[in-house]
Amino acid sequence: MSIFEGVKQLPPDPLFGLAARAKKDANPKKVDLTLGVYRDDDLNMRTMRAVKEAERVLIEEEKNKSYLPITGLEEYLSFSKELVFGKTLSGIPKANLFGAQSIGGTGALRIGGDLLCREVSKEAYVSSPTWPNHYGIFESAGMVVKPYPYYSQEKQGVDFEGMLGALASAAPKSIVVLQGCCHNPSGADLTEEQWKELSAFLLKRKLIPFFDCSYLGFADSVDKDAWPVRFLVEEGHELLVAVSYSKNFGLYGERTGCLLVVSNKETTALSSCVKPIIRTSYSNPPIHGARVVAMILRDEKLKRVWEDELEEMRTRINKVRSLLGTKLVKKFGRESFGFLEERRGMFSFLGLEEEQVEKMMDSFSVYLTSDGRINLSGLNEENIEYVVQAIEQTRLSAPR
Repeated sequence: MSIFEGVKQLPPDPLFGLAARAKKDANPKKVDLTLGVYRDDDLNMRTMRAVKEAERVLIEEEKNKSYLPITGLEEYLSFSKELVFGKTLSGIPKANLFGAQSIGGTGALRIGGDLLCREVSKEAYVSSPTWPNHYGIFESAGMVVKPYPYYSQEKQGVDFEGMLGALASAAPKSIVVLQGCCHNPSGADLTEEQWKELSAFLLKRKLIPFFDCSYLGFADSVDKDAWPVRFLVEEGHELLVAVSYSKNFGLYGERTGCLLVVSNKETTALSSCVKPIIRTSYSNPPIHGARVVAMILRDEKLKRVWEDELEEMRTRINKVRSLLGTKLVKKFGRESFGFLEERRGMFSFLGLEEEQVEKMMDSFSVYLTSDGRINLSGLNEENIEYVVQAIEQTRLSAPR
């Protein structure tokens, strides 16, 4: 008898399980649109030029690999604050802004969830739909997680009225998880006017914004994509921001992120509560990714290279989205796929039902998530026509 006799096998993670299924598929026409990693025109995931140069310099400097402080590399945190808050940073008293390096954006969300659950509120609201891991992260932190309407398949866009209607019943100090740009999985973002209305609504209801910023620079530019966070700070919100450098620096496996907190009081006590959360979880964060990001943001030449690369990535995504939208509108009409023009970032829904998604995978080896979300960077000029044909045949064969 094993001491683990009673352990029941759990299903695999839906997204990584799907990616593993795609990897095993031997069809030469296979198209993998699952995992949220950026791929270039050749569908390869490459290390960014700025990152390579920063790593070369770091190796030559021969810095040691000693432990970081519990809250991480201070220079990295300082540049992260500048990147996220921009000119707004000057209006935040230094004592009222706290930062902690984290193990990716996921780690930042979890640290924030643990802190909020212990000290502020046990209720968190996430968009419906959302990145599925949001549920697991906040539930594991001890929170009760509730959905608020966000994307309407019928409207093919944001259900802003439904969102406000659902949040109107939230208790004061409840946490509202928001994605600053490039909403995952829908690609549909709030307009500037909607952000302004939402800001006033959250202040009136005493609800706490918790931004998940995983795609800064993938919609318009870092400054424009960070505008919702900066605007809410200017309006007087206390808020949290989980920052990930997986996508915009291509540091997926380095697990490079941070948690930033803006408070209306000094954050000394808050810091003392965050440090034990980190200490008893992973003790202190990894050093390499933080050094890379800090070097790139410190060096003006490297920073320009990085910004140019981000623009190249953004341009490529916009190009394949436009091409896909043009081809689908030509076949099915603007009322069916015109919404693609309004999407931002790597992701978008295709409006397919779950059984249609299964047919796309089984019959055509085109892999996407069960809700019909695709990663646009998995497309290029060579495979996009095949994907369009697969969508056409799948839709035509669907029962009416």
